[in-house]
Amino acid sequence: MSAEKRFTKKTGLLGYSQEEIDAAGRKLPSFDFSTSSQHLGKPILVELGLIEPSPYQTSELSEEKIAELVENLRHNQLSSPIVVRRRADGALEIIAGRHRWEAYRRLGRSEIEASLRDLTDDEAERLVFFDNLLAPSLTDYQKYLGFSQRKRSKGFTNDQLAQEAGVNPSVISKLMSFEGLPESVHTVLKEHSSAVGSSLAPALVEHAVINPSLAIKAIHHIVAGELTQKAALDWLKAGGEEKPLFSVETHRATIRSGKKKYAEMSLRQKRMIINLVDENEATVVYAAIEKLLQELGEARR
Repeated sequence: MSAEKRFTKKTGLLGYSQEEIDAAGRKLPSFDFSTSSQHLGKPILVELGLIEPSPYQTSELSEEKIAELVENLRHNQLSSPIVVRRRADGALEIIAGRHRWEAYRRLGRSEIEASLRDLTDDEAERLVFFDNLLAPSLTDYQKYLGFSQRKRSKGFTNDQLAQEAGVNPSVISKLMSFEGLPESVHTVLKEHSSAVGSSLAPALVEHAVINPSLAIKAIHHIVAGELTQKAALDWLKAGGEEKPLFSVETHRATIRSGKKKYAEMSLRQKRMIINLVDENEATVVYAAIEKLLQELGEARR
């Protein structure tokens, strides 16, 4: 890619010299978006070391997803550029594509193709959060973390959050019920965010406030596949038992495209989880599953 614009420590963006950068007293040169808007949204090559994580991300990086991307990008080109913005302090902040960015880092690459966006702090927070909110793989607890951050930063009420997100206020009310959990339980859920859904959260709060350690044990039983969420709640109501009430069988399958892994799926009771190797496939698969479920629903009327 000989003709692309590059954003590097030596030249900055669009031909700025190191002397100009040093004179500005910043890591990167000032960039006038108003006079150079023709470059916004167009891919440029950016040094990986100049990109910083977004403070608006509420979910942890998936090691499994990174490993799959590393293997994919070791042999294939980046299918779409990551998205970054220029912050007021001069740093470049990643808005979308952080797993691809981390995969490039682990591969020892020096540059990555990025699309530069002109965004305020509020616009960046909204994009990061609502982009994630639409991801089918996002758990209820991860959605809660995003809404909670948005609530704090804007001082919104639950109704205002619902209005901004365009969802029913009852959805926000259920998600925000996680707020009442003790910090020790939040710590565990941040590591195992899929263990508890918003439907269980209000009842979990009730018992976790009284006995946080027992609530944490219940979560670990769910994670281990020893209890369903409903059974874990019954276990909590009974004051806990030495052994789980029953085991839940989990079915797992790996889907391949030729020799490459395409997706992994698991089924436990009524809950199905699908993890795709390529995040760009998510919307395609989601639409296909939605269509299939609609057809099955119609056939069973």
